[in-house]
Amino acid sequence: MPAAKPTSPTAPVVRYHVSTANLARSNVRSFLKGLLGLTICVVGLSQFLPAEQLIFNGAWDDKIHLKPEPELLKAVIEKHRPEVGPYVEFYRHVHQNPEISSKEAKTAELVASHLGKLGYKVSSGIGGHGVVGVMKNGPGKVVLMRAELDALPILEQTNVSYRSEHRMIDRYGNERPVMHACGHDMNMAALLMASSLLKNAFHWWKGTLLVVFQPDEEETGGAQAMVDDGLYDIVPVPDLMLGQHVVADSKAGTIAIRSGPVLVAADSLQVRVFGGPCGGSNPQRCVDPIPLSMQIVLGLQDAITQELGQHEDATVACWGFHAGEPGNDYVAYADILLDIKTVKPNIRLRVLDIVKQRFLDECRSAGAPHDPEFNHTVRAPLTTNSDSIAGPLAEVFAGFFGQSFVDMPFTSACEDFPILGAAHNIPYAYWNFGGTHPDAEEPVPSNHSPLFAPEVNLTLRTGSDAMALAALTFLA
Repeated sequence: MPAAKPTSPTAPVVRYHVSTANLARSNVRSFLKGLLGLTICVVGLSQFLPAEQLIFNGAWDDKIHLKPEPELLKAVIEKHRPEVGPYVEFYRHVHQNPEISSKEAKTAELVASHLGKLGYKVSSGIGGHGVVGVMKNGPGKVVLMRAELDALPILEQTNVSYRSEHRMIDRYGNERPVMHACGHDMNMAALLMASSLLKNAFHWWKGTLLVVFQPDEEETGGAQAMVDDGLYDIVPVPDLMLGQHVVADSKAGTIAIRSGPVLVAADSLQVRVFGGPCGGSNPQRCVDPIPLSMQIVLGLQDAITQELGQHEDATVACWGFHAGEPGNDYVAYADILLDIKTVKPNIRLRVLDIVKQRFLDECRSAGAPHDPEFNHTVRAPLTTNSDSIAGPLAEVFAGFFGQSFVDMPFTSACEDFPILGAAHNIPYAYWNFGGTHPDAEEPVPSNHSPLFAPEVNLTLRTGSDAMALAALTFLA
């Protein structure tokens, strides 16, 4: 463990683990005398030096092996936690001024400015509008902490005073309403507050912090874009990664984590079904790709269930359907966008094959002039928490949050967070923190709802504490 010189509101318990295996029986008495002398020396020095400076003296590393304890970590968090007010203000500003995926320029500029004021070395414009702040504090582990920048094309219908009425042109050229309906504004505010806490507690930890604000998560392309744009040419490759998300299905103040799979894998499949050109002088005699495509799409889920059985977790949803142009007297093709979610890698490949084969068979049977065209992209891999990261965090979270620590359910949401570390096989943990007001009545508007409105103060404090606590677990 690297040496550190922390400051503490209370003197932590000192545990000495001194090996005596190589001491002869005749030396036991002199050893005990020496230990007594050392104790007296420590007591004497404690009149002049903070207890933690004695405890974390690097000269003792070969004899003393210290491990952060919940009580000690709690003391650090509570002493160095910044005032929540500025981060509530940040949250409300960003909520009122959201930016859609790949268009997060002002949001990125705001977080970069905040990180710079905290003393982090900031790099911007990575993979679009990605931002990373670096704080080096001697030798030790490199820990990446991540939040998302982008909002959703949703018209807000809450009654909060800071609700969004913002509209933007998206990457496809369409004007859309924009809302932080998923909670990325809360994730950002919590990460910034945790970054401030860790800066305040600078003398309590050793290593390097990488604070990443990722663009374009909602369309799940931003993580790969940051990696492809040379993220790890700018900052060191992390030893571990930490991510979290506010959720509406848990009360504010709660924390949920587990080892193993926590979020599904998601694939996008774009399919073009052709109806023409066709022979003859009457284009209405072409294959009409609209009813053909609708028929295929409607039967996909049944085909998957029949092939794989009821017990396999695999879903196919149609997210987009476009066909025809005004003025044309026949429809040349129909474009379908499918979202495919699975849990098991082998099942994922089988589902993709089933869907493609279904389109091929139906189009050929209908006499379509061409086989359908497919464009497959990976939206997000399966999010699977490493036990080496999630296991220790579960113990620390349980000790810190007490009864507010709960088990994390497996959900059908997806994330591209693992892509940040995929090329280097970096272990990670991803957890949820609750956002629903403790007194709220059921049912509560979920994430991605136009009515999504998390409780602010307690939620923000919990998310900040959890992220800072997670970092300190591996850096303290």
